[in-house]
This record gives sequence, C-alpha cells and structure tokens, in this order.
Amino acid sequence: MGLFSMIGLGGSMQANASSPGARNPADDFWYGRVGKASAAGVKVSIESARTVPVVRGCLQVLSETVAGLSFSVFERGEGDQRRKRSDHPVARLLANPNSRETSYEFFANLVDDLASHGRFLAERQSWGREERLWRISPDHFRVEMLPDRSLRFRITEPGRPERVLLDDDAWYIPLPPVQDGMTGRSPILQDGVEAIGAALALQRYANSFFANDATPPVIFTHKGNFADQASKENFLSAWQRFFGGRNRHKPGILEYGMGAQQLAHSNEQAQFLETRKELWLDISRLWRIPPHKLGILDKATFSNIEHQSLEFVTDTLGPWLELIERSVNKWFLDGAREYFEFNVASLLRGDIKTRFEAYAIARQWGWLSVNEIRRLENQNGIGRGGDRFIEPLNMVPVGNAGQKDGTSRAIAFLRDSVEAGDVPRNTRVTHVA
Repeated sequence: MGLFSMIGLGGSMQANASSPGARNPADDFWYGRVGKASAAGVKVSIESARTVPVVRGCLQVLSETVAGLSFSVFERGEGDQRRKRSDHPVARLLANPNSRETSYEFFANLVDDLASHGRFLAERQSWGREERLWRISPDHFRVEMLPDRSLRFRITEPGRPERVLLDDDAWYIPLPPVQDGMTGRSPILQDGVEAIGAALALQRYANSFFANDATPPVIFTHKGNFADQASKENFLSAWQRFFGGRNRHKPGILEYGMGAQQLAHSNEQAQFLETRKELWLDISRLWRIPPHKLGILDKATFSNIEHQSLEFVTDTLGPWLELIERSVNKWFLDGAREYFEFNVASLLRGDIKTRFEAYAIARQWGWLSVNEIRRLENQNGIGRGGDRFIEPLNMVPVGNAGQKDGTSRAIAFLRDSVEAGDVPRNTRVTHVA
C-alpha cells in the first residue's frame, strides 16, 4: 500500500491514477486544495469557504451575537420562584473558562466550531479547587465510540504528543442531526458544499475574467488597409491621446469609411452581480440568517427589518442557545434543581419610545415594579418602595364587587404605602364625599 493511500484528512488523498506509474507530478491534483469536491469541480474546505464573504458573515453573526449575550445559573425554588446563583462554580467557570480566554472569546469559538465543523470539544482540567475549559480545534481531534457507547477523543495537536480524553475529561457538543451516534453534521462540508462550491467557482471565474480578459473596449473596422504597421500604431496612439485621460467622453470623428464597435462587458451584462446575490441568499439559508444581517438590503424596509430581527432571535438564535444550554445542564449541573440560561432580553428590546410605552402598561396593570423596570434598563433600584406593585383602583377580584368602594381602596393603598416608607407618616388623608 502506498503512502498516500494510508493518509486521510477529512477524506481520501489518493490520486485518481490507477497505478503508481501513472501518477504525473504535473497533474493539477497535486496543486489543488484538500477538501470535498462540489459538482462545480471546486474543492470545498472550511478555510476555502471562509473566503466567501457571506459565509464569513454568517459565522460572525452567529458567533459574535451569542458571545455577546449575558448568562446566568439559576436555582429552582418553591412554585415558579427562581434564584440567580452568580456564585455558582459553573457560572464562575463559564465567565472565566481558562487563563487566556474571556467568556466572549470562548463562546465565540464554541459557536464558530459548531456552525462550521459541526462539532465542539473542550478539555476539562482541574486547577486546584477550580475547573478550567480548554478548546480543542476540530481539526485536531477524532471521535471514537467504545463498546459501552461512551466516547473517547484522540487529540493530535501540533507540537504535542498524541493523547486520549474520555467522556469525563471532555465537554463535547455535536451539531444535530448526529451521524453514527457521535459525529455532528457540518453545514459547510455536507449541507452547503454545492452552494459554497458554486460561490467559490464564481469568485475564481470572476477573478480570472478580470485578470486575463483580452477584450478591447472598442474595435475599429476599415474597408481598406493601413499603409504599414507604423501607420496603424500611429492611429491607435493618436486615438488614445485625443480621447483618453481628461478628454474621455468627448466626441470624435472617423474618416475614410472607418467604423467603431464597443465590445466591453459590464458586470450586469456578465450577470456576475445577479448570480452572486442569488448564491449568497442560498448560503445564508444554511444558517437561517436574515439577509439584512449580511448587508443585503434590496427588499428591506424599516418595518420588515424589525420583524426579521425578532425572528432572528426566536428562529435562528433560539435553537443554537437551546443546544448549548441543555448541554451545560447535562454535563455540569443538576438539571432537576439548577439550570443555565442565556439572557436574550437585550436583543428583543425595541426603540426607546416603544420600550417605555410597554413599561408603562406593565406598571399600570401591576405585573412589573419600578425596580424591575429599572433593572431591565440597567439602572439601580430606588429602595424598598420600588418593589411594590400597583393595581388600578377600579379593578377588584371577581366576586368581590361592592366590598370596598374606591375611597376605601385609596385609603388602604395609602396606608400600605406609608408602611412601606413610600410616603411620610405625617401625610394627612382627607376624605372627599
């Protein structure tokens, strides 16, 4: 067996030659990219896919948006009560995963690995009483399944000896649908190989077209002949001199029955722009990214962008966040009593007028307090009085009509406010008939 028949890196590296003697060192195979070939004849790899602007844009939108979210560990209490546990070891671990990365960098890499390779792996290390998480690049590990259906990970990082991690030593997330029970599905190398391959082929064709095009912008026709080569060159030189540079677009005159024909191709005529735009839309659908997030604003209006932004949070980000949250709950927390959650409230906030109108309605109908509203705006509370909820005076529980008139309810409310410290105790209450 030859050397190249034993090497595999995301696929076979064997040449198409039927025998070693048929291998030609000048064959294009040896100078091409390693990757999965598309129908367009372009080999698609993770790195080559990133050279397509819309692919890089999709990965950035997903990874940077998730990395910028705040997160917390919560503990379930009685009924629907929950308590935020900022001091929980898992909250501290994810806020400071290791000595080099911040939580932003860690989660950005996590989502990027999932969205590109379809899998993420981090090594769990104990550092004294604290735990550390170190990301392993998807290019540097291989997943293996043991007879008891547990997984182990063979790590081959550059400059370090090969090592093996077991389930207890690693945090592994495959992107569904999971293949063979252990490998996630790559949006680039599997689902998007044809669309991305076509985009790469278009880029290469466009580059070749503009770099090697030999089409002159204007061609002259003449019924006769120039006297010699020098006369022909003098005519072309004179034409460039009189109608080039600052003299562009000035009218000209052709004599002796000469004619001119324009041969230049515009981008629109070559259909580069339309084809590229359609390919970009197809690629953005791989990750369900709204076009306006990638700068494609052809059919965008203020109204539909606002709704698309909400759909981005619920339909695009939601499944990614759920995947990460449930993985943290399974491998790090007691899922019955504690849970991890990202806070997407900042992404769902409207403009200031819409926000304040919503706060006013919530405050008026008694399901948000002043302190809760101020916390949503990242402001400090106003003390115990800000924790009170209010209720319209003309609203009473069902079946209690007539038990308290409006004045009695107002006095009861004021008495409660005095006890809470909202108003001074020497406040006089005057009954008006």
